[in-house]
Amino acid sequence: MFKVTLEDEFKKNPELKAEDIEDVKAWLKSQPHLPPVPDLVIVLFLQACQWDLDLTKKTIDIYYTCRTEYTEFFADRDPLSQEIQDIAKTHHVVYLPQRDPEGNQIIVTRTVDPDIKNYNFAALVKYYTMSTEAFQLENGTVPGIVMVCDVDNFKASHFWCVPFKQAKNNMRYSQEAASFHIKAVHHINIHPLIHKMLQILKPLLKAEVIELIKMHSSIETLFQSVPKEIMPKDYGGEAPTMEELNELNLQRIQKYQQYFKDEQKVVVDESKRISKKAKQSEDPEEEKGWWLLKKLSFK
Repeated sequence: MFKVTLEDEFKKNPELKAEDIEDVKAWLKSQPHLPPVPDLVIVLFLQACQWDLDLTKKTIDIYYTCRTEYTEFFADRDPLSQEIQDIAKTHHVVYLPQRDPEGNQIIVTRTVDPDIKNYNFAALVKYYTMSTEAFQLENGTVPGIVMVCDVDNFKASHFWCVPFKQAKNNMRYSQEAASFHIKAVHHINIHPLIHKMLQILKPLLKAEVIELIKMHSSIETLFQSVPKEIMPKDYGGEAPTMEELNELNLQRIQKYQQYFKDEQKVVVDESKRISKKAKQSEDPEEEKGWWLLKKLSFK
């Protein structure tokens, strides 16, 4: 299914070693609860973990465990479904055609429709993760991912309606199971809500992730990190519009309908797990604190 080969990855990544791939494969054989993992997927995780073998193994385990447990995000992933068609109309997920000078892939997201009735957080996570996988199938590894999040139409009501469990599950998956290396997360068109939202999310964010978050009151400061010319025309750049690029992204994931159908069977079998699973915290007081902080923050 990959459009790239192992040979391509060795050429792109001088740090990639055949013995590291074999090491991970040997470890996988000792983990009967995990599904088969292709060599190119192992390479994605090695690069995402910056060639740290122990972290790679831990991340692979969490990745497949999350995808098995978080059915709200990883079940029924049909790119031709009405759910995905609807979320793609209200939220754009765009992969810029040109990368930054360091070779990083820029992903631009934005809420198009501010109407809360059309906001489906689980579907949005589903659309984003499907987009990431389709991109990696076609491109393999990239030096890093730079996120640009346009929050102009993101309102307090959007934040209020996200169930705590979904927010927590998404945070864990994003921070502990990513198959790519995130370099920065830029927020543009910020307003006071975004600062409040970050304060609420901080307990769920790792310190190293918080350091990656950049806030821009003016888009001009974004251009100090992301060249203006590679941005969509909507932001004064030379790339196609957000709507055009979002449509291309939607078409790309639709090409992989069978892949997403097959991928739903690639799950963890907990009955075969040898080592004890690191459980996610289920402290009810944590959820109470989440809602209390939200109420206090939006008064």
